Parts: sequence; structure tokens; C-alpha cells
Amino acid sequence: MKIQFSSIVGSIGLSSDPNVIYGQVNFMGYSASKAALNMITAAFAKELGPFGIKVYAVEPGHIRTELNDNTGTLSTQEGAAVPIKYATMNLEAANGGFFGPNGVLPW
Repeated sequence: MKIQFSSIVGSIGLSSDPNVIYGQVNFMGYSASKAALNMITAAFAKELGPFGIKVYAVEPGHIRTELNDNTGTLSTQEGAAVPIKYATMNLEAANGGFFGPNGVLPW
């Protein structure tokens, strides 16, 4: 299994929706890099799936970091719980998926 750390701002669907917070902000470079990571996740899932290797992109939540001036709502320890949760779940049918703390996220 391979877990990629992504971000909800890498969701093109949410970033282009003016009715959600992510559609009202512009983190162009960061968002573009996370959208690219999401595409790489999908490509790795196709490439590695036949070998039984699952690949997921996981958005750990709004973590307090220097990037957001420590305004996040979760500690790094709390954020680490999200990828651990997905790494230990049986997501047989979801190879290549994009997940957050509350489940599937839109690409």
C-alpha cells in the first residue's frame, strides 16, 4: 500500500466551486502541486494495482503548520491519525481514491 499526502485544495471540483470555502481562496502553486499529486496517485494506482499494491491520496485535515500560520484545527499528531486510518482499512474497491477525515473527496 502507498499513501500519498494530499490536500483538499488539490481537489479541482472543490476549488472551482464558489459555494465552498476552497473555491473562494487561491493557493495557485500549492493547489496545483496537490492536484498533480492526485493525478500521480491515479496513475500509480493503475500501474501498481495489477501487482496488488493499493495507492491512495489522503487529505489529513486542517493541520496547524507554519504554512497556515498555525491556524489549523488539528495537531500534527491528530492529522497523522487520518492516513493511519486509511492505511489500516480494507479499501478493496477504492484503489486510486482520494480521501479525507470524513471519507471520499472529489477529484
